[in-house]
Amino acid sequence: MQKRCTPRSLGLWMGQMPAGPANDITDVPGVCVGNVSIVQGGGPLVPGRGPVRTGVTAILPRPVNLYRQPCRAGIEVFNGYGKSIGVPFIQEMGILNCPILLTNTLSVNDVANGVITYLLQQNPKIGDDDRTPNIVVMECDDSYLNDIRGRHVKPEDAIIALHRASIGPIEQGNVGAGVGMSCFQLKGGIGSASRLVQDQSGRRYVVGILALANFGLLRDFLLSGVPVGQILSVPGVGHIPGSLILVGMTDAPLSRWQLNQLARRASLGMGRTGSITMTGSGDFCLMVSTNSCEYNDYLSDWELDEFFRAVVEASAESIWNALFLARTMEGRDGHIRHALPIEETLQILRNWQMLQ
Repeated sequence: MQKRCTPRSLGLWMGQMPAGPANDITDVPGVCVGNVSIVQGGGPLVPGRGPVRTGVTAILPRPVNLYRQPCRAGIEVFNGYGKSIGVPFIQEMGILNCPILLTNTLSVNDVANGVITYLLQQNPKIGDDDRTPNIVVMECDDSYLNDIRGRHVKPEDAIIALHRASIGPIEQGNVGAGVGMSCFQLKGGIGSASRLVQDQSGRRYVVGILALANFGLLRDFLLSGVPVGQILSVPGVGHIPGSLILVGMTDAPLSRWQLNQLARRASLGMGRTGSITMTGSGDFCLMVSTNSCEYNDYLSDWELDEFFRAVVEASAESIWNALFLARTMEGRDGHIRHALPIEETLQILRNWQMLQ
């Protein structure tokens, strides 16, 4: 079995800025990630029975009761084909008052039910205090490999993922919501990256991104500016327009409007990988600040440029990491998503003089 490793560890240039210690979203203090992966059966598709290639990923911005102590948040929709829930409230109010869950398209409601149960257990006053939580569940379509009609992710799986959430380094590739995902017609999944940012007074902050990568045509795939997807010998078959969900965290004291600006820049990172955000692709970026500062303590807008750079770099690297760390998977009806062939990819980069 070919060893899977990150492009950074192979010497590929991933940008100008320094990465955090683990180079993933949990470099942001307090952020925790949990997964439930469901892999069952093989052979022909029998709707409701399998084969099953799916899961759920939970992201907790900080170890507090978010319903009582919400975070500021901003969200950008690059392409609105997705079926995520909880977006309008964040757009209107600029806050996040629940964990973030990722899963497949037809399991959104089951996962939402699990999150509701989790929050009700934490907060006996919900329903009696004139407030309700805004449930956030974001999705991609894993039906090329998975029996998506079977809705095999259940409410209890969401609760388990929430209870499993822990600090990193996180697992990447074929894990959680990424189990059945495809990216550039190769095996995709969960990827993550981080960047360290220093403000004008010398204070250092972290920007972390987690990607659920499930989009794109092989011919569009770029790595370090090289059209690798047009040269690879691996077949790119069975295209189903997918989606990209990017979840960003930072401990910087940013306003909801500044977080919107950061979320908007994530599409530039997606573009670095070759995506054109196709019509059938639902592409979102949710940015969250874990910093509980007061209004007057926000960073100046003039200090945001390095945060923009961090988001662009970490978004691109998180997608590349999902590809490099995913493994070949066979799913329903003999459908196969091949892992990115690392040695062939490196040779292409050498031929283009992009790698020693």
